[in-house]
Formats: sequence, C-alpha cells, structure tokens
Amino acid sequence: MKDNSKVPEVVTRAQGPLVDYDYGDGSEIFDVLVCGGTLGIFVATALSYKGLRVGIIERNIIKGREQEWNISRKELMEIVEVGILSEEEIEQIISSDFNPNRCGFESKGEIWVENILNLGISPAKLVEIMKERFISSGGTVFEGKSLSSISVHDDLAVLKLSDGDSLPCRLVVDAMGNFSPIVRQIRSGRKPDGVCLVVGACARGFDRNTTSDIIFSSSSVKRAGNSGVQLFWEAFPAGSGPTDRTTYMFTYVDPQFGGPKLEELLETYWNLMPLYQDVVLENLDIRRVIFGIFPTYRDSPLPAAFDRVLQIGDASGIQSPVSFGGFGSLTRHLGRLSNGIYEAVSGDLLDAPSLQLLNPYMPNLSASWLFQRAMSARPHINVSPTFINELLFANFQSMQILGDSVLRPFLQDVIQFGPLVKTLGLVMITRPQILPSIFKQVGT
Repeated sequence: MKDNSKVPEVVTRAQGPLVDYDYGDGSEIFDVLVCGGTLGIFVATALSYKGLRVGIIERNIIKGREQEWNISRKELMEIVEVGILSEEEIEQIISSDFNPNRCGFESKGEIWVENILNLGISPAKLVEIMKERFISSGGTVFEGKSLSSISVHDDLAVLKLSDGDSLPCRLVVDAMGNFSPIVRQIRSGRKPDGVCLVVGACARGFDRNTTSDIIFSSSSVKRAGNSGVQLFWEAFPAGSGPTDRTTYMFTYVDPQFGGPKLEELLETYWNLMPLYQDVVLENLDIRRVIFGIFPTYRDSPLPAAFDRVLQIGDASGIQSPVSFGGFGSLTRHLGRLSNGIYEAVSGDLLDAPSLQLLNPYMPNLSASWLFQRAMSARPHINVSPTFINELLFANFQSMQILGDSVLRPFLQDVIQFGPLVKTLGLVMITRPQILPSIFKQVGT
C-alpha cells in the first residue's frame, strides 16, 4: 500500500563522473558524510578514528535527549571495543543501575532475569563525549542544516543542503531514522506493515523502585479510542532521583486496520498506569511525558538502493519487538558497520551491490517481524482476547526451561535461529492446542 501523495525525489543518479565542480584545495572532499547526528555521531566518530575524513549534517544541534537510554553493560562495552569510549567514561554516563528485570503476562506467571536493559545512561553526557571526540579527531560538524538533495555521480556524491551549500563525498551514510526522506523515496511512500505506538512518562513518587519490567502485560485486549489493542508495559528506575521511575506503555497495530491516536493511547495510559504500578496518580510529580511512533517493515533490513548511499540504524529497518531499535540496536552493529564501511571506502567498493553486503538479509529480523505480528491485536480474526498473552507466556516459559542461552538472546534482541527453533518446538509439544490460533494470528 502506497501513500497517495507524491514522494519527493531526494536522490538522483547522474551518468558519468562529476565535472566542472570547484574542489578548491581539495580539503572539502569528504570520505563519508553522515546525515543525522544524534545516533550517527557514533559511526562517524568510529570512522574518523580510522583516519577517514568525515562530516556530520544535523538539522538541529547534536545533543542527547534528557530522557535516559536503557541498555546492558555488555552492549555499552561494544562501544569501548570499537575504541571510541573508555571504561572510565562508561561509569560517568551511567545514571542508574538496577536488577532484577521482570517479564510477565496477565497473571500467568513472572520470569525474572538479570542484566538486561538494566542500566540507565545519560544520552546528553554520552553524545557530548562523542561530539568532542569526533571534532578532536578531525571530524567536521554541520549543525542547523538539513539535507535537500543528493546527486550521485560515478566518482562522488554531492549533497545539497537547506542553506544552499553543496558538499561532495565518496559515501553518504543515512542515519536519519525511521522517517528518513531517502528511505521514503526507496520505499516509494509505501505504508509500513506494522506500527509500534509508545506513550509514557517519567515521574517522581515511586516508593518501590529497585527493579525493572522489560515486558509486562497486565490485561488482555483492551479498547483505546475505537480500536482493540494489546497493551504492553516497560518500567525502569530513573537516575534523576531515588523515587523517579519511567513507565512506557506500547502496542503494535496493523496500519491497514487503523489504530488509536497517540492522544487516545496517552489517555488510556493515565487510566491504567496507577493500577499497573500500584500508585495514586495524584501523588506523583510528573517530570516529563514521552511518546513515539515506530514504523516496521516486513522486508528488513533495507538493502542499499543507490550507489554511494547507505542506511544504518533505524533508517535501515533494524528493529525489535522489545526495544524498537534506537541506541541499543546501533551499538550491536557498530563494530561490524564501522569496519565494513571503512573497508568499502578504502577499496572504493561503493556501488549498491557492494553496499548491500553491509546490510544483508538477516533471518533473525524475519523472526522479529513474526513476534511483532503475534503481539498485535488484529480485528476480524477469530482468536480469544487472551490469546496473545497465552502465546507470549508459553514462549517465555519455554525459553526459560531451555535456559539462559535461549532466553537472553531474545531479550537482547538478538534472535537466533537455533534457540528459536528449540523454543517453537517446545511450545508445540507443551501447548499443541494453541497452534490453530497461532496460524490465524500470524497469517502469511
């Protein structure tokens, strides 16, 4: 399904090499230009540390948000292993540290794990460290400028910016997230196959605040606005105070059936959150409200569609049913991507087929898509309102029985073929009665 409005053409292909361009002294030709600075700063810094000439284009100011990112120490260490952050600096950016972490589904039982999304870190501090490191390593920052167009030639790509400036480079890295204009062009305005809607708040006044919820469902399918939705919760202690806690409520919807507005979902959040957390809303001091929309596509990750243009992070369609992509998703691929991009630039392997090797088909993302579909309330499908919770609890219970080597990769969004087959096999053996509903729910 495509959006009926005309999709702007951001990237065009020009035949032959770039001619009649004033290079000046040659110092303004970049090896890599990264579009999107908040998460792009990590790849940009890694590439700059490898000796490439790198620039970042950011329409605002490169800075991290106030709201914490949640991640595990193991995932943070992947940034250290790339060489752009020290272990001492990790301790500086950690604002909260908590265990254990809960998974639960509508009074069917709880599964507790350790060291999963159990750190809260300050994006403001981390991004500031990266920005300083990037600039000190020779990187160039273009803030307050947005991308207007890209003209791809045989030897270079030329980016035209919103202020009229033009910048030539050998490779463009698109780190502009889910709503990248380049991605919209590649997908021809096609509507997403799924959408994750998230609302939440950080508030002060939670007396019980030493554990987290990674995924928790306190009810079966409910109404939000005019839509039936399966609601899930996440909750994490916040580093701004001992009684500060961030709670998220999220749901997956199928765009072809529609879904609630964010305002309707937020109203549902205010109604249900006090019961979920066993608090009185009037006793809480609301620090900030959070909301977001995360489109998901079945055909992910997105293969490179143009010479000299590569998507990374959320722009590439790497997402998960638990963390929605973002920072955690980027850290898991940072080493692989920075090494691969460096080799591609060094070897001048910047045609689309070569760049596609950096975002290959990953069976684990297909499995993630199936889990997202299983977590969505789908109208006109004759399954019990309690089915989603029954299925998810059966899966989590089976993963727990199979051990840490099966459960932990799933919760860290690294779904693996072997553990997945074991889990589904055990579900079929222990809960054969839910198989017909699985086929109805997931479909084709």
